[in-house]
Amino acid sequence: MTELAAERWGDSGPRVVMVHGSLGSAAAAFGEQQVLADRFQIIAPYRRGYSPSPSTERIDPDRDATEIVELLGDGAHLVGTSMGGVVAMRAAALAPEKVWSLTVVEPPAMPNGAGRPAADQLIAALRDYWAVADASDLESFAAGFLKVLSVDIQLPSPLPPSLVEAVGNLTTERPWETGVPVEKLAQTSFPKLIVTGGGTAGFEDVADALAETLGAKRVLFEGSPHAVQRIGQRFNDELLAHLSAAAAAVRQA
Repeated sequence: MTELAAERWGDSGPRVVMVHGSLGSAAAAFGEQQVLADRFQIIAPYRRGYSPSPSTERIDPDRDATEIVELLGDGAHLVGTSMGGVVAMRAAALAPEKVWSLTVVEPPAMPNGAGRPAADQLIAALRDYWAVADASDLESFAAGFLKVLSVDIQLPSPLPPSLVEAVGNLTTERPWETGVPVEKLAQTSFPKLIVTGGGTAGFEDVADALAETLGAKRVLFEGSPHAVQRIGQRFNDELLAHLSAAAAAVRQA
């Protein structure tokens, strides 16, 4: 039984597990998707290290993936944003028989984009930033990280407790190393959707590489934030179409 706390929206319909990224946990990350609870049972867990789930000294995407598998039950649609996309993809590779569809939003699976110019530049920039950044100054660390990603967000100062926790977790990540097992995922039959917002060229390269290898549908919402799901209805409409197509494929199988 998983120790993770989770938001649970909706009490009928297919299960959808939504995995948050590094700087915005469950309720904050997927607030715009709560409206889908009239037709789905949505589970949005707080990954280990994010209150009220248990704390951790270091973020471990493989451990996270194992814990996400526990939430899939007999089967579920799986959605992940940012680092949650990496976790979702690793979870899908662990238990493909439990995954009805996979949707990922700007997953920083940097090794999977290696060899493409913008991805290579971002890999080097992330590695170099972690080598020199002061992890004890969380405000500066977060601001520098967002600058590396070309993400124009002004964080509050001082950071609220939720962001203090999140940025502390971020300092323990190694995003330039967080690849996903595309060979195994490419052998799976469930539908796959990869979404980006156009703000970080390196993430676009990664998404393109993943889509080509996995035969995934590739959608760009130009001008959207890194957490594309926060644009609301346009993303939700695309997600609903993807989930509906997956359900139809299951019925025909």
